[in-house]
Amino acid sequence: MKYTDSSITRKLKFHQLMVFEQVVLSGSMLRASQMLNLTQPAVSKVIHDLEVYFDSPLLVRGNRGVVPTELGELVLKRAKLLMAELRSLTDEVNAFQEGTSGHVVVGTLISASVSLLPKAIRLLKQRAPSVMVSLRVGQMDQLFPAVEVGDVDLVVGRVPDDWRWRDEANSLTVDTLYSEELCIVAGAKHPLHESQSLTLEKLHPFPWVLPTRESLLRRTADKLFAEEGLTVPSNVVESLSILTNLTLMQDQETVALMPYEAASPFAEAGLLKVFKLGKSLAFGDIGCFSASGRELGPAAKLFRECLKEA
Repeated sequence: MKYTDSSITRKLKFHQLMVFEQVVLSGSMLRASQMLNLTQPAVSKVIHDLEVYFDSPLLVRGNRGVVPTELGELVLKRAKLLMAELRSLTDEVNAFQEGTSGHVVVGTLISASVSLLPKAIRLLKQRAPSVMVSLRVGQMDQLFPAVEVGDVDLVVGRVPDDWRWRDEANSLTVDTLYSEELCIVAGAKHPLHESQSLTLEKLHPFPWVLPTRESLLRRTADKLFAEEGLTVPSNVVESLSILTNLTLMQDQETVALMPYEAASPFAEAGLLKVFKLGKSLAFGDIGCFSASGRELGPAAKLFRECLKEA
């Protein structure tokens, strides 16, 4: 069977694609039916009708749930783009009919979620209380593909040093928000906070919390030690969980490398203290990424403006 634009638009419905996307995301017909407030037989029928139309399985069923076939992956990729456009259409219609409203999905690094995003969300809620914001925390290598396919509207995080040469450069647009600095911190009563001539070498023997190895921040940390002629500390916990790291540092021994914006609220609360090394530690620019080939809906546009103001 040869498919045409006309035959697909007559046979396929947005509802079917929405159900299919939720089934894949949930990994289960039952969980998808619960998320969509449908019966499981209704969800199964939608998937059956799609597979009959495409004359091929879209899902592989197993004891641990369902996963998409190769054709299912293809359909899912395009379904996500269509759902993103539908979300934008919904936002625009609601904004026109009722004033600014809608839903914006933001992907972010943990560091950006501590200070910048709460400020931007407060600004957004002051101007448009009915806009719902959903946050998804992850690494940039996970978030860039998500914004490309429409899973998220905006991504807030560090602009990679090799940005111009990355595969995503042609499909994403970035607005630089500010330059981020790093700091080395520990519990407020760490014995070296009062040291008059503190160096990285003196901190080296203590237990450290460092970012996970695949993160951009870890590359910066490794470079920091190398520039001082030091190896990476041997007593290390790898973690990007700010709450876990904060708890570890309450032993007044453990030391961590953190973005300054992420550490500031905890330093102001007296839970952490920044070591005075006598020099600034540059991390890079923090930016707001969006898909260059897809226009943002009103809610996402407004949130981007709040990010810039924050």
